[in-house]
Amino acid sequence: MIKEDVSFENMTNSGIIDYLNQTVKPSEGSIPAYVLADPSVYKIEHEKVFLKTWLFVGHESEVPNKGDFITRDVAGYSVIISRDFEGKVRGFYNMCTHRGMKLCRADKGNKSSFVCPYHGFNFKNNGELIGVPLKNDIYGGTLDTSKLSLHQVKLESYKGLMFASWNDNVEPLDEFLGEFKWYLDILVGRADMEVIGAPQRFVIHSNWKIGADNFVGDSYHTMVTHGSIAKLGMVPSATYSKKGYQIYTDHGHGLNLGTPNPDFAFPEELIPEFQSNLSKEQFDVMANLKNMIGNIFPNLSFLISHTKIKGKLISNTSIRQWRPIGPDKVEVIAWFLVEKNASEDWKKRSRESFVLTFSPSGIFEQDDTEVFTDITAAASGTMILQKNITYNYTMGMKRQPVKDFVGPGTVYDDKFSEANQRNFYQYWLDLINA
Repeated sequence: MIKEDVSFENMTNSGIIDYLNQTVKPSEGSIPAYVLADPSVYKIEHEKVFLKTWLFVGHESEVPNKGDFITRDVAGYSVIISRDFEGKVRGFYNMCTHRGMKLCRADKGNKSSFVCPYHGFNFKNNGELIGVPLKNDIYGGTLDTSKLSLHQVKLESYKGLMFASWNDNVEPLDEFLGEFKWYLDILVGRADMEVIGAPQRFVIHSNWKIGADNFVGDSYHTMVTHGSIAKLGMVPSATYSKKGYQIYTDHGHGLNLGTPNPDFAFPEELIPEFQSNLSKEQFDVMANLKNMIGNIFPNLSFLISHTKIKGKLISNTSIRQWRPIGPDKVEVIAWFLVEKNASEDWKKRSRESFVLTFSPSGIFEQDDTEVFTDITAAASGTMILQKNITYNYTMGMKRQPVKDFVGPGTVYDDKFSEANQRNFYQYWLDLINA
């Protein structure tokens, strides 16, 4: 029996986790509202989820040359992602190993080494300490610089997507992505892809899970929240978002595939490149795609959107990260990607499409942001926990998966379902209990 006077203030972590197991019930389609705003839950998921699993840090095209670097956040800690002079991409905690000063303050650049602004310790871009001011005079030849290299963060990549983890025992990225790689190939492996421009960043008062939840499987909101796009003629009708497939795989990953599309949504001159990078089945799915929206657990969402802009059809590809800042605050980081070998006209128009739809000033983005902030505000406070107010995630529970889809995973022949969200929250709960 769940008590109405429950409070996390005097509970241990194990007590809170026990309560989560009592109240978070993905298999029954019931998710309590408090998990979206409670500070105690946020603290536990930071330890159990964000410090243990793989987190996206960028695309390899952002560090194309030897010496290039970017600084990114991994579970609240600044890291330097650097391509050393052997061409290897490495990740380091952005902290001098002498006295802990933040080593690099720039978002990106090109450096052969990083000099600490506190005492001048100099680190090569492969992490080695190569210079100490007055080293022999003040240390008398006793300082072992080999023991003062920068602390590394585990770094692996798939089709240009770079992921980092603080967990030395984390499963290989290839296993973590698993069957979901089949769909990521269509997203970022269909061609040689590149990031255009710096990632766009903005902060909203929302819990990070709301954005991930929205992208992992919620096409249902499109006809209401984004109803204006049909009135503007950008899509054919308000129910445009229903047709297609909802798909999830292990580890909480999921996506919605919008089909069919009578028009080819990608640069036609690159069809030979697409066909050489994809299997026949993958290319057939891509050729019939009108949109693809999904989320790599925990907080990397992606989108291929095909709309009519200024009377012309054009697609755009983007990925976005919901970086938690607090239980009720998230930094949204959005990258625009395009086929490297596409024409300059295609790249320009595709970027314009991205800016108009899913940039900070975009139509879709502003619609979603208002919803995300209101949901978070409504989920905050002690009453929500004490009354155990819950959300209904039962949509599609009685449907059976289809068996004849060409791709892997659990597949449903309709995008209006919450199977993906149930899968997302079940894996989230599994990690909380691990």
